[in-house]
Amino acid sequence: MRKVKVEGGYLNFNSAHFITYSGKCERLHGHNYGVLIEVEGDLGADNVVFDFTILKKRTKEICQRLDHRFLLPLHNPHLELTQHAEAWEIKFHEKHYIFPRADVVALPIANSSAELLAEYICNELYQLIINEYSSANLHTIMVGVEEAPTQMAYYKQEFNR
Repeated sequence: MRKVKVEGGYLNFNSAHFITYSGKCERLHGHNYGVLIEVEGDLGADNVVFDFTILKKRTKEICQRLDHRFLLPLHNPHLELTQHAEAWEIKFHEKHYIFPRADVVALPIANSSAELLAEYICNELYQLIINEYSSANLHTIMVGVEEAPTQMAYYKQEFNR
């Protein structure tokens, strides 16, 4: 089995967020996130595991959707969310935020942690690959999301064979 990896360059996004944990809500802040992708598999007919160019292009498209937005976790049970015509209203106990809809990316996750962002990006890439490209030789895909130079979370998913 072999592995291809893409990281750095333009595989990044800058976003604002907060996470809830232990009954608390972090202060609103942002990160310059970096993204790393690894795909493991066997060599295909063209003697490659997967085309680097496609992997970089599709990952960048996902990063662009997240870039310069507030990351809103739609499935967070601790947040009270109201979607208005022009804004999102978010409440956590005494905290109350209103963000213009154009500045928000609503994500199907429970928290905007690096762990769940890695899972979200991995699932997005997995779906793109299995729906649009040959994946018969692929075994796994792993995504790392770095929120600081010393902090990265990973999520790995197997391809159904």
